[in-house]
Amino acid sequence: MTRYAAAALTGFAAALFEAGGMEPSKAATVAEVLVEGDLMGHDTHGLALLPPYLDGLASGDMLGQGEPEVLSGTPVVETWDGRKLPGPWLVRQAGDLASARAATFGLAAVSIRRCHHIGCLAAYLPRVVERGQVMQVWSSDPATASVAPWGGTRRVITPNPLAAGWPGKDGPVMIDVSMSITTNGMTARRRGEGTQFPFDALLDADGVPTADPNAFFTDPAGTLLPLGGMAAGHKGFGLGLLVEALTSGLSGQGRAENPG
Repeated sequence: MTRYAAAALTGFAAALFEAGGMEPSKAATVAEVLVEGDLMGHDTHGLALLPPYLDGLASGDMLGQGEPEVLSGTPVVETWDGRKLPGPWLVRQAGDLASARAATFGLAAVSIRRCHHIGCLAAYLPRVVERGQVMQVWSSDPATASVAPWGGTRRVITPNPLAAGWPGKDGPVMIDVSMSITTNGMTARRRGEGTQFPFDALLDADGVPTADPNAFFTDPAGTLLPLGGMAAGHKGFGLGLLVEALTSGLSGQGRAENPG
């Protein structure tokens, strides 16, 4: 296996993003976050996202230049319209702002709507945790769906991950977990590899549990099982709804608006 230095990969990715029309500072941040995701072992959310991000820039689905719009704010809370700017750059900016405000007021939060894909959530944690602070990142995507309610077969929400980190004696303690058993990215990867999951991670279109990733891509489509699976998926789906409320709900841009 060929190995590359992380710095070289970061520079390569940043150069591609700049060539695609992304501002240099944004390109550098997005490249750093993607490579950090790979270094953390979340390789479905690392440089594997480079081609779709470049496609997004080319199609106009991702904007490479500009600033978010601040829709409302107090000293400790802000709501932004991300305007489809690069997700990793937006979350990095929001994390730094919340960190600075929390250092003054004790806590702070930023809610972002119309944010492009944000990659690996855990990749944002060390930067803030190393300042002696606790950080949480919650994410959903109201423009799509892949997870059915426990006992259902129709896609209603996304995997809705959350990540959290806090200082520990031997370094940052970090978690990054989706509210579904697996993710869209891992399902697509296994389909491409021609491999099955080692456990039932999906439901086919008829609601039958399956380890076959191809069930996700049929017409009608299958769904990802919520965290807890067939035995306790009501818990995972409930947590997924909580993430939905604290992301799409607080940002004021949810599924009722049919966002694109």
